[in-house]
Amino acid sequence: MIQLLLILSLIGSMITHQSTSDLPLKDTGTIIIELETLKNRNGAILITLFSDENGFPDEWEKAFRSEIVPITAELREIRLEDIPHGTYGLAIIHDENENMELDTNFFGVPKEGYGFSNNVRGRFGPPRFSDTQFVLDSDIYVHQIRLNY
Repeated sequence: MIQLLLILSLIGSMITHQSTSDLPLKDTGTIIIELETLKNRNGAILITLFSDENGFPDEWEKAFRSEIVPITAELREIRLEDIPHGTYGLAIIHDENENMELDTNFFGVPKEGYGFSNNVRGRFGPPRFSDTQFVLDSDIYVHQIRLNY
């Protein structure tokens, strides 16, 4: 009887024991956004990270992640951490008056800075999501984005 209990205990510990080599690999990364141009230090930077075209680029509530980053004299880069590996597209606005939207003139031309991943620009409107796509498949992905004013 004691031998049976010892065997069952040993089998139970073998089943519940998991070595570090059996643990899943880290499947998230950090996106570092380096802003190449800022016209001034007014307002904030609005970042939307989309995982598909649904709502891209205007509907921030449909984005995989949205961030508001106040502009400071020290702002050089923005880090989005713990992002699952996958395909994404970025849309960025320099929201100078902090009204949470890209201000445009009467003809729809942006009055505030904006940019997209891959530094693409749309023709007669924003670019397609497919043009902004990039793949995060490492621990760190550095993306330089030029804001257009």
